[in-house]
Amino acid sequence: MTSPTAAPAVFPPQELLETLADISLTGVVLYTPVFSPAQEVVDFAFAYLNPAAQRMLALSAVVATTFLQQFPDVLTNGTFAFQRDTFLSGRPGTHELNYQSSGYDNYFRMACQRVGAGLLVSFTDTADQPRTAVELALRESQAREVLARAEAETQRGELQRIFEQAPVAVAVMMGPRYVVQWANPAVCAMWGRTQAQAQGKPVFELLPEAAGQGFEELLDGVLATGVAHVAHELPSFIDRAGQRVTVYWNLVYNPLREPDGRVAGITVVATDVTEQVLARQQIQQLNAELATGAERLRASNAKLEQKVTDRTNALLITLNQLELRSRDLAQALTAEQELGELKSRFVSMASHEFRTPLTVVLTSVELIEDYATTAQQGQRLKHVQRIRGAVTNLNNILEEFLSVGCIEEGKVETHPANLDLANLVAETTADVQALLKTGQRIDWQVQCPNSLWLDASLLRKVLVNLLSNALKYSDEGAVVTVGATCNDHQLTLVVQDPGVGISEEDQAHLFERFFRARSVSTVQGTGLGLYIIARYLELMGGTIALHSVLAQGTTVTLTLPYENHSAD
Repeated sequence: MTSPTAAPAVFPPQELLETLADISLTGVVLYTPVFSPAQEVVDFAFAYLNPAAQRMLALSAVVATTFLQQFPDVLTNGTFAFQRDTFLSGRPGTHELNYQSSGYDNYFRMACQRVGAGLLVSFTDTADQPRTAVELALRESQAREVLARAEAETQRGELQRIFEQAPVAVAVMMGPRYVVQWANPAVCAMWGRTQAQAQGKPVFELLPEAAGQGFEELLDGVLATGVAHVAHELPSFIDRAGQRVTVYWNLVYNPLREPDGRVAGITVVATDVTEQVLARQQIQQLNAELATGAERLRASNAKLEQKVTDRTNALLITLNQLELRSRDLAQALTAEQELGELKSRFVSMASHEFRTPLTVVLTSVELIEDYATTAQQGQRLKHVQRIRGAVTNLNNILEEFLSVGCIEEGKVETHPANLDLANLVAETTADVQALLKTGQRIDWQVQCPNSLWLDASLLRKVLVNLLSNALKYSDEGAVVTVGATCNDHQLTLVVQDPGVGISEEDQAHLFERFFRARSVSTVQGTGLGLYIIARYLELMGGTIALHSVLAQGTTVTLTLPYENHSAD
């Protein structure tokens, strides 16, 4: 007789799989793809979550949201692309990430495999386990990235504040439809639209009345050729407050380039010169009327030549008065033309000087958004530094504009006090060290009493400006010298550089507003530095002399009277 044997246990496969999924400590999710009209995978829907997955993801068995709606950061951390590519290729794959967003702070390890028309994902997390060194390093990297993005946003906000308060109209339009990406209050006021109405709308949908007035051809030309377009007193019709009005513009269309050099949009800098144009037209009309009246009076005088002397004298007096008025109006017209030329030079200079740092900021911000991994931290920091430098450059330009305004409005006053000239020169030299090119240095020597009675703030600004110019327009390895001597209550300060030099023709205009010598036209600058220096020296009772030779260098000599006061 044979001994009895136990019959093997039989489990239904479906029941076995369901029980295994229920008791598994590993999260299991089955996704179904979401397709676009073009049959591209654009998202995943939750089809099944086992209990472990529900616990780790804090979700219920039935999830109404999609994968991207529940976890929006997977677009930037590479997880969505990994799952999509695994589904499309049919090859299994693994992925690791640290997800810190929307209430989650987990380090996930996952494996994916396409199953029929779905995507099966199994994963574990370390929420209940000590953090590994890799996790901690990744968390620190992501924290630095968040700080970098915050700083970039701060810099972006500072730049936007600068342009929001700019006295000229500025707008950025992208693509062949010229979609308004950004417009400051000044340009919205000119358009008669709000910023909310302008944002994100093609300019010719925003301003339909502007179509057919030639603006499309101008914009298309800049977009196609990459060559800026400058227009003076360009007339147009704009709808404002329900009325169509004629507006005259001084404007500059500048191409806005992508990092690869492609022209992607246009920056517009404009001023409304309607009042000036109408005033000039009125003056011209008055001049024409006066000329006609004068001619009629002369004709009447010829016909009445034989009349009494008193009538003739009265007519002559009237003619003299009319001629005086004509001269007054001609002088007013000349002054208006000079003002218009000054404003045009300002618009052209400002658009050129603002365009470079603005392009740096926009390009750097776009590149930062592309650097999503830890290995690209160096690139992110480099572009953050470029943004910081560009904003500092803009602040320096605006500081020069504000200084000129304060000087011309008489708001700058001297405040002399006891100062140690040697200390002031040493501190100022240290302040400009960041401007030194490779191999450049500044040698200085002061032979003056310990205490001079002068305005330290204005003198420091003058010296900083002179040293900045000397370093900027000198080559690498150049030595800039500063010398100061004091005799008979007179300070002589000399700054000498071996730079590019200035022609004799240009030296006659160096202290005019916005003038830049042709030898330095390729170097960034506003043309206000020497004008500000000369005005500061005038306030302090001093003088400035400049000697320069092309390709040999420049020597600037300042002469300032001073007094000696006791330290009390």
